[in-house]
Parts: sequence; structure tokens; C-alpha cells
Amino acid sequence: MITLLEWDGLTDRERFNDWYRDQRDQFSDLARDADWNRLFEVLGEKPGWVNLPRPGNRSGFSPLHQAAWHGADFAVVSRLIAHGAWRTQRTRDGRRPVDIAREQGHTHLLDLLEPVTVRLLPAPPDALEQRVHTLMRETTGRCFEEIEHLLPPLAPLTEGPAVKVVFTVVGMMGGFRYHLERDHVHVHASSRMDADDGSHYKVTPAGWTKIT
Repeated sequence: MITLLEWDGLTDRERFNDWYRDQRDQFSDLARDADWNRLFEVLGEKPGWVNLPRPGNRSGFSPLHQAAWHGADFAVVSRLIAHGAWRTQRTRDGRRPVDIAREQGHTHLLDLLEPVTVRLLPAPPDALEQRVHTLMRETTGRCFEEIEHLLPPLAPLTEGPAVKVVFTVVGMMGGFRYHLERDHVHVHASSRMDADDGSHYKVTPAGWTKIT
């Protein structure tokens, strides 16, 4: 079974609908305030939100970063990871949850938060990520020039055997779904304006091909 998780790269809070922004702010407040019981209640209804920062992505703190900051109980952090929280996810200034726990002296979390590679990205991974990002830029036309989005890192795909990520792009009226296959990343680009299922691509470090 593939776990469907969300990547939010939009950096302009005003681009979100008010009701959605309010819901996301409330979710982020729960993590900020270490209200883990209520946060897990929300994740029960919206499991794909587990890695989302506050709308606008100012700090990039996800719930797992907040748990690392607070020195949450081992059981809380384990449960977040079981929900699909990414140990490789970085804040806007480049810190992973394990880095934050180490800075705060929460040594009981260091082993648990250390990223574990379950699947390898096709080598070289930097070239693969660059190809995926270039494909996204070309597929969206001028969307990324007109509205800033942080493009998704591929490292989270290494954390589980069946992780699929949704990346919604404002201005595209759709976005991307992508996941790791044995020797490539499968990228599905779609828009509500499409008359069909959209376009599927096979991306390797050498380039990409459209799947017919």
C-alpha cells in the first residue's frame, strides 16, 4: 500500500484560501504547543499533513521538527514516524529533526531521529533531483516564475518502501504526484484542465522520457 503524503512548497500565505489557511495554522499551533493528542486526532482525518509546515513555510518546521525541539516522548516521535513523518526533512535553514534534538540536548531522541535509508535513489542522486526539478519547471510553464514554490527534495523517498508524494502547484490548477521505482522516479503531472489523466514521466539522472 502506497502512503500518500503532501509537500507544500508555497511560500505566500495569502495564496491560500482563508478556511484552509486557518485549518493549517491550527494544526501547526498544536505541534508548536506540543498538544500531541489533538495533533494525532487531526492526522487521523488528514494523514497526508504529517510533514506540512505552517502555511507560508517561513521556518519550515514540520511536526517532527517541533517534537524534536520540545524533546517529546519517545512514543510520540515513534508515532509521528509511523504516520510517515520524514526524518530527512529540512527546515528553511537546513536542519533536520535530529539536528534540532541534538542542539536542544534531547539525547533520548537522537537514535530514533537519525534518518534510515530504506531505498536508494538512482545515482547520482543530486543529478536525479535536478532532473525532476527541471521537468517540473518546464511542465508548469511560468507558474514558478510568477508564484514562488520551494521544489521538493527527493530524500524522503528513501525513507520507506511505498511513499508517494503530492505537490500542488498554484497556477497550474493541479500539480504532481511522484514516487520512487527501482531505477527511476515516476512523475505524474496533471491539471483540472486536462481532458485525460495528464502526463506520466520516467525520470533518471540522465534525463526523462514521457510514458505513453
